[in-house]
Amino acid sequence: MAIPFDKNINGYSIYLRIGPTDFRRGIKGLISLVEGSLNIRMDEKTLFVFCARSKKSIKILYIEDAGVYLIQRRIRYGRFPWPQKYSEAVEIDMDILKSLLTDPISMEAISAKHNVERIQYQL
Repeated sequence: MAIPFDKNINGYSIYLRIGPTDFRRGIKGLISLVEGSLNIRMDEKTLFVFCARSKKSIKILYIEDAGVYLIQRRIRYGRFPWPQKYSEAVEIDMDILKSLLTDPISMEAISAKHNVERIQYQL
């Protein structure tokens, strides 16, 4: 799977926040988390990746030009393989980020319990 935004992030630092993050936080709340408790300075060459307590959603935070982007990915099946221990933030490389963004359960592995037919509606 490709990164879900059209951005060349070669040479970027990618930080993963270990453990769950409260996803009720918006952009300002996540920036304060990064700069406050993680004690990492946000700049235009840094991505921050967070995971919800349920491990079904990931948020990516990064700065570009005069704005801040917040991208969220939510999956329906399975959970993201998210580390729960170690330090508060870990620097990862692009390959690890790509593996985290792939679906934990492929659509081919999911089978329907019952045969479902597509219903055609006529107006």
